[in-house]
Amino acid sequence: MEKQSLNDLRPEQYPTVIRELIRHENDVTNHRIMWLLIIQGLLLNAYIPVRMQPSPANGVALAGVVVTLSAFVVLYKSYQARGYLHFLGESAKRGNLPQEWLPLDGWPTKRIRGWRRSEWLCPWLRQFTDLFEPYLFLPFFIVATWTFIRWHARIPGNPLQDLIIACVLSSIILFAFCVLWVWSENKNEAMGAE
Repeated sequence: MEKQSLNDLRPEQYPTVIRELIRHENDVTNHRIMWLLIIQGLLLNAYIPVRMQPSPANGVALAGVVVTLSAFVVLYKSYQARGYLHFLGESAKRGNLPQEWLPLDGWPTKRIRGWRRSEWLCPWLRQFTDLFEPYLFLPFFIVATWTFIRWHARIPGNPLQDLIIACVLSSIILFAFCVLWVWSENKNEAMGAE
């Protein structure tokens, strides 16, 4: 009786599987962006009639920021997952990706330590131009917009100055999230094939 292999894929099939995982992660990101935009449209429709009433307007603006931050969490996780899958794809192409590191989804519970080292600008950003991709730029833009709308309505002043303040606050909030998230996820990186 021939002993059956525990592996369900041959190593030469790993790059194909990883390509499919990346494609799936791209689809998930697209759906999340669409959900974010649809919800923001609904919130904007709720905001317009109450914009002159401070309490309801603040509530809608706060909901806009909270929903955006929630969407940013899953969009950023997808961004990191795509980066990890690219790393695994390169390892698979070189033939040094063991079966146990082939994930079932884009962001596995345990990951190879140091996977960001080779291609990433820093642990939370792969390259500077990624900041202008919809999955990172849209949450920044929406949080900055809601912050500006409410800031300027409460403390009327120079619109340009208020816009700069809103952009700086949004940048700080999202940057802090990225740094904290990467730091918290580092505990799930184990030694493995590098």
